[in-house]
Formats: sequence, structure tokens, C-alpha cells
Amino acid sequence: MILAGKNIMNKIIIIGEAGRGKTTLAKKLSKKFDIPLLSTDDFYWEIKYTVPRNRNLAYKMLHDAYQDDKWIIEGTTQWLIEPVLEHADIILYLHFKSVIHQWFFLFKRHLSDPDESIGSSLFMIRHVFYKRYKLGYKKNSITHRDLLKPYMDKVIELTSYKDIDRYVASL
Repeated sequence: MILAGKNIMNKIIIIGEAGRGKTTLAKKLSKKFDIPLLSTDDFYWEIKYTVPRNRNLAYKMLHDAYQDDKWIIEGTTQWLIEPVLEHADIILYLHFKSVIHQWFFLFKRHLSDPDESIGSSLFMIRHVFYKRYKLGYKKNSITHRDLLKPYMDKVIELTSYKDIDRYVASL
């Protein structure tokens, strides 16, 4: 359990763009507080990075998961994050200023993750660029900040890796 002020936080969402440290932060919090960790990737992919799961089945799996008393859900897939936001005790929003560092970490992840291909890494780098600057197929998409507006009373925004480390150390 995470204590924030006088409130116990057992249901945590970590949201942000790809390559920002969501999974790393989620693993740290899961281990530190013995809270089960789930990733939107677990619901989205039937076979990781190759075969997407049926959307209705993904929603059902997610719905079943957030009925539990304790969880950490991390990810960037908005259609999977959105239905869970109201159920969270706290939302950690990772939003950094520099996109260059993000690209570096996405490429670094490619080198260390056997499930990542150079093609998927390049796609993700382009996707991040489009999303951040609202270009191409992401021109009319909703931003994470827009998605979080109704829940700002339970959002903590972390804007750097140092912020993340300070936050974890403060718990």
C-alpha cells in the first residue's frame, strides 16, 4: 500500500508515453508494496507485439482485473486505460519535456528486449513523434493530459527520471 497524505493507495495507474519508465516504476512500486502489477500490453496483445487481442476480450480481462482490491496498471493504450481511471486511488502521469531522451530509451529497449524488432522500435519512435506533435494519424487524437482532466485531484505528474526517483524515495 502506498500512503499519500493520510490516504492508502492500493489501486495505482501509471500512464505516459512509450519509453518514459512506466514499467520500471511499476516494478519498483509493485515490489516495494507487494501490489500485483499489470500492463496494458498484457490485455492488448494476444501474442506480444504481433497479434492484437480481440478488443471485447481485452475489456473483459481488464474489467476482471480492476475488481481486485490492489493493483498497479501501467501502460499507454488509452482505450484500455480510460475505463480504469475512475477506479484508481492515484494516477502517476509520466510526461517529460525532451523527446530525444525518449527516443534514446526506446532504441535502448530494442537492444535489450528480445521481443522488440528494429521495425517495431522505429515504428514506436515515429508513433511517439506523431503523438507528441499531433501529426499524421495522431493529428486528431486525445492527449493523455486531456484524458486525465476529470481526475486531476488524484494525478501526480512526474517530469523526469529524477522526479520518479525522488517520488519512490519519498514513499
